[in-house]
Amino acid sequence: MKKIFRTVALANCPDYQTGNVENSIRNILDHLGGIRQYVSKDDHVLIKPNLLKGSLPGECITTHPSVVEAVVRIILDHGGRPFIGDSPAFGDLSAVAKATGMAAICKRYNIQLRTFNSPVAVKVSDPFVRTLQIDKAVLDADRIINIPKLKTHVQVGFSGAVKNLFGCLSGKKKVLWHFKAGDKEHRFGRMLLEIYNTVRPALHIADAVIALEGDGPTKGNPKQVGLIAASEDALSLDRVLCEIVGLPVSSSEILAALKSHYGISMNLEEIIIKGDQLKNFTGKPFVLPEWMPIRFSLTRITGSVLKHFRIKAAARMQKL
Repeated sequence: MKKIFRTVALANCPDYQTGNVENSIRNILDHLGGIRQYVSKDDHVLIKPNLLKGSLPGECITTHPSVVEAVVRIILDHGGRPFIGDSPAFGDLSAVAKATGMAAICKRYNIQLRTFNSPVAVKVSDPFVRTLQIDKAVLDADRIINIPKLKTHVQVGFSGAVKNLFGCLSGKKKVLWHFKAGDKEHRFGRMLLEIYNTVRPALHIADAVIALEGDGPTKGNPKQVGLIAASEDALSLDRVLCEIVGLPVSSSEILAALKSHYGISMNLEEIIIKGDQLKNFTGKPFVLPEWMPIRFSLTRITGSVLKHFRIKAAARMQKL
C-alpha cells in the first residue's frame, strides 16, 4: 500500500434540512474539483450508505436519508445512474431500507435498491486474508460513492470510511470474519484494508451532522458535530475523523493495522484540509466506547445469526 495523502474537505452543516445538506455537499465537492471528477455521464454509481439495521434516522445509527438523497440528486443532475446497495448486519434490506428512509428515496427517484447477496471470490495480497467474498453489484459498478456514518465503535474504536466498506461482503460472512480474524496482529483491520484496496470507491462522504458517541455502533448516543466531510482517499478522511472523535490513533483498529502491517503512519500535517477549519469540529471530544473483543464467541455468532434470520422472517411475514 502506497503512502498517499490527499485532500479532505470539511463543510459545516447545522442540521439535516434538505437545503442545508445539499449546499454543504456541493460546497465540499467544489473543494475537490466537482462531481465531474468522480462520476461521468451514464455511469452506474453504487451509493453505499451505512445500513447496519432497521433503525429510524433519528437514532443516528445509519446514514441519514437527507445525505443520501442529496448525493442521488447531484449524481442525477450530472447524468449518472445511481443505485443504493448494502448488506445489513441485521435483517432484510428491504425492511431496513424502509425504516432508514432509503426505500422512499429509491421510489422518489426511480432507482434500484440492491441487496448484496451474490458474492464473488477475490484474491488479495495479505497472506492471512487471502480471499474476500465481495458482492457482484459492488464489483460491477462503474463508480462507488461511500457514505459512512461517523460513530464510535466498541470493537474498532470508531466507524468511518474504511469500516463502512465491510458491508460490501455478502450476508453473514461479516460475522465469520469477526471469528476468523479475532484480536491478534490487527488481522481484522488488515482485512478491512484489503476490502478498501479491492473496492476503491471514487469518493467518500461522511455523515457527521449528528454522529454517535459512547458504545456504538448501535448502543451509543447522538452527538451533534455539524459536519459533512469528504475525500477521495478513505484513510485520509478516517485520520481526520479520528481527530474529531478524539480517539488515539493507536486505538483505531484500521489505522493501527495500517502502521503495523504497512509501516504507514497517517500524519495529520500531511493531509490537505480545505473548506472549514478542522479546529471548528474538535473542541468537544466524543465519549469513547467501552472496548469489546473483535472475536465473537460461538455463542454470540449463533445468537447473531438467529437474530438476523428472525428479523428477516418477520419482514417476510409482513409482506404476506
